[in-house]
Amino acid sequence: MLRAPSLRWIWLILIVMLLDQVTKQLVVGLLEHGRPMVILSSTVLPSIDFVLSYNNGVSFSLLRFVDDAQRWPLVGLSLLACGVLCWWLRRASPGQPILATGLALIIGGAAGNMLDRARIGSVIDFVLLSYKAWTFAIFNVADSAITLGAIATVVSLFLESPKPPVPPSAASSR
Repeated sequence: MLRAPSLRWIWLILIVMLLDQVTKQLVVGLLEHGRPMVILSSTVLPSIDFVLSYNNGVSFSLLRFVDDAQRWPLVGLSLLACGVLCWWLRRASPGQPILATGLALIIGGAAGNMLDRARIGSVIDFVLLSYKAWTFAIFNVADSAITLGAIATVVSLFLESPKPPVPPSAASSR
């Protein structure tokens, strides 16, 4: 049976989108493209820098093109993915809060990156993690939400049952 998703999941989606867009606008206003701002420098822990970067490809800058040819197909693909994930979220049972949280995080992150792509043709990235000579791909709040959401979704497969929990009174009457 399909039902409307709980308001808490809609709020989580909106909060992720808002946090993503606000942080991106702050970074655009504060940083020059390519000039890092050191946030945490350490020889023991990974270092964190903010570096303004525009990614016109997909994850990890894959499918990066010089022109704007991929912009609208990627926006369309993002809309399709969000639609499928919203459908899945609506089908999640009340006994699957980890799954619902994961899906809401993915939807919010995908929508945040899609807004960038539709508005400016690329996704604004700014967080750079590094440790000594190793560096990770530059990412943003939306990417973090998508990653955490994917992890939560996988974890839910092992920890949550797709069926709603049986109330104690119904279980004792059997």
